[in-house]
Amino acid sequence: MWYGPQASENETARQLLQRLLGDRAAEFTADVVPVGDGHDVGRPDWFEVDAGPGGVALRGSSGVAVASALRWYLRTVCRTQITWDAPVPRLPDRLPRTGTAARTTSPYLHRYHFNVCTFGYTTAFWDWARWERHIDWMALHGVTTPLAMTGAEAAWQQALLRTGLDDETARRFLGGPAYLPWNWLASLDSWCGPLPQSWIDGHVDLGRRILDRERALGMRPVLQGFSGHVPRELIADRSAGSTTLPWWDFEVGVLDPRDPLFEEFGTALLTEQTRLFGTDHLYAADPFIETIPPVTDPADIARVARAVHGAMTAVDDEATWVLQAWPFSYRSDYWTPDRTRAFLDAIPDDRMLILDLWAEHKPVWRQTDGYQGKPWVWCMLHSLGGRPGLYGKLDEIAAGAAEASADARGGSLSGVGAGMEAFGGDPVLYELLADVAWNGSVKDVRAWLENWAEARYGRRTRGLLRAWELLHETVYDADGPGPPGSVVVCRPTLSGDLRPELPVHLAAPPSPSVPPGLAEAWTLLAGEATEEDSAGPLGRDLCDVTAQVLTHVACDQQRRAADAALARDADRFRAAATELLTTIEDLDALLATRPEYRLDTWLAEAGSWASTPAEAALYEANARRVLTVWGHSRSELHDYSGRHWAGLVRSFYLPRWRRWYEHIARAMETGSPYRAQEFEASLIEWEERWTAGRSENATPRPDAGEATPDVVRTLMPRYRASRG
Repeated sequence: MWYGPQASENETARQLLQRLLGDRAAEFTADVVPVGDGHDVGRPDWFEVDAGPGGVALRGSSGVAVASALRWYLRTVCRTQITWDAPVPRLPDRLPRTGTAARTTSPYLHRYHFNVCTFGYTTAFWDWARWERHIDWMALHGVTTPLAMTGAEAAWQQALLRTGLDDETARRFLGGPAYLPWNWLASLDSWCGPLPQSWIDGHVDLGRRILDRERALGMRPVLQGFSGHVPRELIADRSAGSTTLPWWDFEVGVLDPRDPLFEEFGTALLTEQTRLFGTDHLYAADPFIETIPPVTDPADIARVARAVHGAMTAVDDEATWVLQAWPFSYRSDYWTPDRTRAFLDAIPDDRMLILDLWAEHKPVWRQTDGYQGKPWVWCMLHSLGGRPGLYGKLDEIAAGAAEASADARGGSLSGVGAGMEAFGGDPVLYELLADVAWNGSVKDVRAWLENWAEARYGRRTRGLLRAWELLHETVYDADGPGPPGSVVVCRPTLSGDLRPELPVHLAAPPSPSVPPGLAEAWTLLAGEATEEDSAGPLGRDLCDVTAQVLTHVACDQQRRAADAALARDADRFRAAATELLTTIEDLDALLATRPEYRLDTWLAEAGSWASTPAEAALYEANARRVLTVWGHSRSELHDYSGRHWAGLVRSFYLPRWRRWYEHIARAMETGSPYRAQEFEASLIEWEERWTAGRSENATPRPDAGEATPDVVRTLMPRYRASRG
């Protein structure tokens, strides 16, 4: 059983300080004081800070707690912070000596992090250096229970080979690297692969390093369980009882829980996984994440639950099933109270942990009476597919878990977490959630935001504070499931009202009007930003707000162009459509000022794993497709994970809209109909060519070195005048 070379938590915590603080780490000490024997997972973490004459002593019950003590000291005392877009804190020349602060104890056993989809939309191509930075970030933000999927493909390969399948069939079933998460979710298989052996070998090593570090910091990673999904070749070879589950334009084979192969393969998979990675007794399994179960009788759905958990306990008698509550809301027409109760009651309360994945927007705990006694985690979902736009529900995040805990229907709430499908945007939400994880709630969000802004920018000015007050009142007090849809990212169409197709579901509609509060915040941030701020968080926030303004303007321009096209008014159409294309070009120029918003970064990460030209082509095709077409050429999932990234905007979205413009303009010139089906076919053919392209055709503009404030000040006069 693999547990790797285990460094002590004290040593690991000291190494974390060195990575984050450099030479200034010598001014801090780290002291992990474990509870009991160091393996008592029944008590929440605590930390305390003693900033005395001899230095700053950070003490806590785990490496995570010590890292959280550092975050508290930096933010509360030094008025600085470490976020994923500002990894280097601004420390004063002499650290403040504030004495011993009161001990902080988290009210929650679990502080969860990740979503299965995150391993496709964000971390798919990360190397160890990138993972190390994020594990440090997780520790700073109090994460105790991270989902850990990296390298799981190695366990699957070995388990499949043990059943008698050949290696080619096994690797074909696994599919491409960007789509592995949906294989683990029993949503698809054999897509965009086969998976190269070099990938499997490299990622089993990477997965071990990730787990070693997480465990050394005191985290309890969640590994994979088994939900019944296997290759159809294996089902045929064994003549096993099974069914087929459809999901969008895919379908998979799933074993009948009564068939002996269910337990046999589940046991083989988890045995192999434990051999490769060890275990912390937490296993994620979602047999019907977005699919409709093939049975209707509550007794039959309970049988599925017992089979899934039984595969875990056959290998680990301490196994706890970590279940996402997503299906109970997403398929609420199926999950009646009787079926939900039967499914949950099939598992002992102390052997299941439920993630209320979208609790800030569409909580499930109320409709299930707090999961009927099962421990559960209040999760912020925030991001669906990494779609662009500023968005969040700050007030819900600040108070939601505490309100659930106080509610008679709250049940056995035992944690908070972030279950985002992708991350990198809206860091304010994750900083707030980290404070909730340690304090239970944040009672005054406005005061919290003032401290946030000061720590983020290194100064406290009236303009910056007012800007964040306005952002709180607009984009961070949202009602919908996400930010207003970006017309730029949406696929153009010539059907109906000529407005573009939104991502398939759970998308907020585009909005042609710039909220006045957002416009004022834009002006204030632009007025505050200096050249020194350009590369830092203020430059990033200014870029984000500007992009949001341009998104609204683009929606207005597209609607005016569509209305003119429907009226066959060529002059009005050309004027509005030309404005739209210019706005898209301006958006790409803006994004190119930020390293985190570049397509070439994503493609370079993908290509870095290749050991042959064929592998390089496969990985780049995966990286391109998952952001754009997603599935088959006519997949309804197209653009689900669209991004505002320089290079992607210029090489994919802009040409799509230019083709829309040219097709309509030609039809107007010749007096012919728009021929929507002909346009769609030509557009899909072009999209397929793009996904098969190579990175030299999708690099950011040569002027990517321009400073964000300079680009914004060039754009502001134009878009102030044109905003709706």
